[in-house]
Amino acid sequence: MTSLELAKEAVQILDKKKGMDLKLIGIRDISVLADYFLIANGNNKNQVQALIDHVEETLGKAGFSPR
Repeated sequence: MTSLELAKEAVQILDKKKGMDLKLIGIRDISVLADYFLIANGNNKNQVQALIDHVEETLGKAGFSPR
């Protein structure tokens, strides 16, 4: 799976869980740390934490460790 496919998968996961204002920004040309930066909002702190947990769990089951 390419980094773009992985990033798009994370966007889909967040979208299904009602993540808001999803932005996927390509930073490959300006950063050595990552290829993409994903920004998402939630209604409150608990929802944001649930979004984080769900992405980590779902991608973890697929063998990936998001940072």
